[in-house]
Amino acid sequence: MKRKRVLAAFLAAALAASCFAGCKGGEPSSSAAAKPGSAASSATSSGVSSNGEEGPVSKTGFPVMQEEHTFKIVHSISTGDLVGNWEDKDYTRKIEEDTGLKIEWVGIPQNSYNDQVGIQLAANDMPDVFWNGVPSFSQFVGNFTALDEYLADYSPTVVKFFQEYPSIKAASVFPDGALYGLPQVQMNNTRATGVYFINKNWLGNVGMQAPNTLDELYEVLKAFKEQDANGNGDPSDEIPFSFGKKETLTGLLAPFGIYGNGSPDNIDTPYLNVKDGKVTFYPIEDSYYQFLQYMNKLYREGLIDPNSFVQEEVDIQAKGKEGKVGTLWVGSYIDIMVGDRGDEYEYFLPLENAEGKRTYVPNKFSGDVNPNRFIVTKNCEYPAAMVRLYDYLNSSFENKLLFDWGPEGESWEKTEDGKILRLNADLPEGFSSYAEVRHTLSMGVLGPILWDDADQAEFAITNDRDVEYYARRDPLMEYAIDDKDQIPVGQDTVENSQEAAVLITEIRTYMDNFQSEAIMKGIDDAKWQKHLEDVQKYDITRYVEIKQAFYDRMMELLGG
Repeated sequence: MKRKRVLAAFLAAALAASCFAGCKGGEPSSSAAAKPGSAASSATSSGVSSNGEEGPVSKTGFPVMQEEHTFKIVHSISTGDLVGNWEDKDYTRKIEEDTGLKIEWVGIPQNSYNDQVGIQLAANDMPDVFWNGVPSFSQFVGNFTALDEYLADYSPTVVKFFQEYPSIKAASVFPDGALYGLPQVQMNNTRATGVYFINKNWLGNVGMQAPNTLDELYEVLKAFKEQDANGNGDPSDEIPFSFGKKETLTGLLAPFGIYGNGSPDNIDTPYLNVKDGKVTFYPIEDSYYQFLQYMNKLYREGLIDPNSFVQEEVDIQAKGKEGKVGTLWVGSYIDIMVGDRGDEYEYFLPLENAEGKRTYVPNKFSGDVNPNRFIVTKNCEYPAAMVRLYDYLNSSFENKLLFDWGPEGESWEKTEDGKILRLNADLPEGFSSYAEVRHTLSMGVLGPILWDDADQAEFAITNDRDVEYYARRDPLMEYAIDDKDQIPVGQDTVENSQEAAVLITEIRTYMDNFQSEAIMKGIDDAKWQKHLEDVQKYDITRYVEIKQAFYDRMMELLGG
């Protein structure tokens, strides 16, 4: 069958293309040039080069360039890519043939991409485009070209997208009003991902229901510990509640009126809350003191996994797959955490606070958003041409499907009702996972593609994990906090970003240690007062000032 021969044929074609390029001395393929006499070759509209002079960039039609020019694009190579070099791929040849652009694709292994790009930036040895973003983006923004002035003329697709998703545009805009990067977006039609799951078999064994309040959670966890909840005859091998050292514990902070992101894995705004437009440092509030006392009660009575403050998510997964964990936080799919035991678990709604109100903290976007994925550097002579390339990639559903998922019949097919079905059950010969299929035959998650909600609706939902995933959305979002009660994603000044990064590093180190020690060893009034004094050493006032100014600017940008 065709699908069984695809890898061998693909590798052979890549080898032939590579050999041909070598025999021709690296000359560009004639297929990338404009056809003489065509409407495209006679286009007269022009773009603007980085030095302000008019350049040979067509606003519409192809080829994009009206003269010979080669662009250098640095991209990341997925660990699942069995070929590696993008210059030998069918999809990159299609890009060049469709647009007429001549491109030198420079691949860097995914695991070393950030390090090598950092070296290039430090040495000012930059390509025309960084395809997969850059580390410490704001610190190097002076090396990049502002792209907002090109969008109206060269990317109607992006203009339309930003009109539909203003919060994503706002996330990319710098304080000077410019956009120095274009986003990668993977909408999934739900902001309700993170939620607590509980083993319903254990609940049945102890004769209880999923908890609705903090008190009920305590009683359930206590029953799990004392009543042989897993039914194996050993009442000492259950772990009632487990979490990892990078978990924010947002789900347990919310009943105390704390909706901000917790700590270790929140890069930009750890330990901050927003109430009525005011940014606060919640670890100095009485509600946080009450949270610590509650968590210490759980820990003191053996209801929390004692390894929670040192273990990684993979450790929780190992315990979950062994059937040892009763309650745990799940950020996406339950089977990722507990393997084939997923059917044993059910999610429960956010716990009620003292007034009986539930609150849920959703994701800030309906999916994954990287605001600065496609970056044009100051070394690029014709930024408008690269904006047109980005527009081309995202100009149709068919393009996005090909470049992000691969060719029809190999990685996906259409169902009878016209939906897109990923072929992840019957892999082509030579592939050991669907990730290998996707990232060998397409750019996969490494392409700067804009998947919106309408696009996502075109994909078939066929497996149980996705059915469950989407079923959570409406029940959880019923209790979602207002968007204004979260600090938005966005860009701050280089100076503020650098100052905040230093403050955050020190604050996080102190707070992470304090929080884990308070939960494990206990907290009383004397220790709390000492904490209130100690934490002031880390200039939390300045930290809040920086983030308040950022929050206010973002609200103004969003029209809030």
